Formats: sequence, structure tokens, C-alpha cells
Amino acid sequence: MFHDSWTKTQEITLGKEVVWEYDSATMNGNQGKKVDVHAFGRLSNGETVIVESSVGRIIHVDQDGKLVKQVPLGKGGREKTRLMRLLDNGHYLACAENPGVVSEYDANGKMVWEYEIGTRVFGAIRLKNGNTLICSGSGNSVVEVTPKKEVVWEISRTVPGSKITLGWMTALQELPNGNIVAGNCHAGDENPQIFEITKEKKVVWEFDEWELVGNGLACWQILNAEQSSMIRKKLAALKK
Repeated sequence: MFHDSWTKTQEITLGKEVVWEYDSATMNGNQGKKVDVHAFGRLSNGETVIVESSVGRIIHVDQDGKLVKQVPLGKGGREKTRLMRLLDNGHYLACAENPGVVSEYDANGKMVWEYEIGTRVFGAIRLKNGNTLICSGSGNSVVEVTPKKEVVWEISRTVPGSKITLGWMTALQELPNGNIVAGNCHAGDENPQIFEITKEKKVVWEFDEWELVGNGLACWQILNAEQSSMIRKKLAALKK
């Protein structure tokens, strides 16, 4: 799945052939409306989920682009989203830049939980322990909160014991070993664009490829995370 523009979502092969596309600017009632897309994904049933920011809805479309389902996002600026993740319970966990909240919606669009972080929040995931981990975007932090909205873990501005300064904090991933991988966008050429950190706040791996991705790497994904973790440990040991 590939983001060709602010409105067009495409499926491409590794040979760069486009085999499917959907344009949110013109399809399923959006003609003439302001819309931009930051989050999308393919489900196991073949449907594609797309979050249409500004329009303020999450849609499911089939392979023909037919609208299968739509879920409204909340009001008060919650239509302006960044990342969204589907949860194991079928709910949607969406990040809204304004008013800076992470909202959980049920399958019908009813808001069942929300955490206000107050910054232009970018990404959030639900951890295996049931807590929610949030990349605060312009807040330069990563925050873990419980279902009761208690902060139990946090890094802010800098990573303790390292030289890493936190920039625009974006995407997140929880690895099988319990470590967290965080995206560190717009942090300048002296900082990694991605780093892996333990819950004890020890950095165990950094992706620092300024010449390859520059200062604007917001979204990424580690594939085959279990194997990748072992490889990174071996590389770290060799560097020592």
C-alpha cells in the first residue's frame, strides 16, 4: 500500500506496477470537498480501510472502490487526523491533531475512550498490556497511559543516557521482545530518524540514514520484527 498523494491510495508491486488505486478526492461523495489522507491499510477480507481527514470519516471500500462501511470521527477538530490503528476488538484508535487527542471509536463510531495530550499528536498504538502508547507529534515525547489515563512511562525532549533529541514524534511499533520503536521526524541531522528503546529507557538500536531519508521520515514499518530484533542485537554486539 502506497500513498501517491494527499488523496490517492495505491497498491503497487515490488516491480512498481500499480495494481489498485482509490482517490478520496472524487469517490463516494467527496467530489468538491476538502480531504486528505494520512492512514490506510488492507484487511484480511480484501477491504481497504482509509481515514479521510477533514471529511471526518473512516471508510471501508472493496476492490471495486465501492463503499462498504463508513464510521464518523468525532467533532471539535477530531476530523483532522493523522495515524489510525485498528484494534483487536474491532475498534479504531485515531489521532487528531486538533484538539490534540487520541480517541477510541467502536465499530459504529461511538467514542468509548479518549486521552487528551494537548499537542499535534501523530501516532498511537494499543500495547499488549492494554495501555496506550502515544507519539505526541509536536510535544516531542512518547507517553504510555493506562485505560484510567494514568501516565506510567514517558520520554520527553531527550532520551535519558543518550545523545538523542526528540523531534516531531510520529509512528510507533511494539516489538515481540517488548521494546518500543519510535519515529523521530524533523529532529535534524545529528539525530536518528528511528530508534528502538527498552522500557528501562535504554536505546538498543538506531536508524540514522540522513542521506537516504533526510529530515522528513514520518512513517515506516519494521517487517518480520522478531527476526529483525535478533539481527540488530548481533550488529550492536559487533560494533562493541
